Amino acid sequence: MTRRAGLSARHDPSRGFVGGYELETLSLGLPFMAAFLNPGGWGRGFTTALDHYENMAGMWIVGEDIPQATNRITLHAEQKDQWGLPIPNVHYSDHPNDVAMRDHAYKQGVAMYEAVGATRAFPTPPYPSTHNLGTNRMSEKPEDGVCNKWGQTHDIANLFISDGSQFTTGAAENPTLTIVALAIRQADHIAKEMAAGTI
Repeated sequence: MTRRAGLSARHDPSRGFVGGYELETLSLGLPFMAAFLNPGGWGRGFTTALDHYENMAGMWIVGEDIPQATNRITLHAEQKDQWGLPIPNVHYSDHPNDVAMRDHAYKQGVAMYEAVGATRAFPTPPYPSTHNLGTNRMSEKPEDGVCNKWGQTHDIANLFISDGSQFTTGAAENPTLTIVALAIRQADHIAKEMAAGTI
């Protein structure tokens, strides 16, 4: 998969939503493109699109979802995994702002491709292969989140969270570099605190 950054995210409520998104052009292999274009797709409309794969261009929309308390991960009350542990349930629903942002991004993406001669566009629905972030959100006060600015949990002194779950929002960019930056910052903090004997 090859990605190229498109528009940079910007906050402009006059567009009908808050937050921002970016568009990334990308090149996918045929199986991946087929899966994203229409999972389980069948029939002439679908195969016609794939027949013209060599003339297709792809685009990701990376947008900032509004944090919602109802978007969370819980443990299933009955179903277990192969080790007898409860399986996770991911609860997610769109906020109206997410829908407005996505609709705006679809419109902009189609307009960009039409401007360079595209004859068909296939806006596809979002899929559950997302960056799940914010389930252990960072906060100054324990009542507002799970960990402090160092990723150290408010309730368990020597437990540190080093992944994207400490994000306060999904942001409008891919999270990897921010996760790495926070982890390096956290490692320096832990080393300093260990040297001082405070943890």
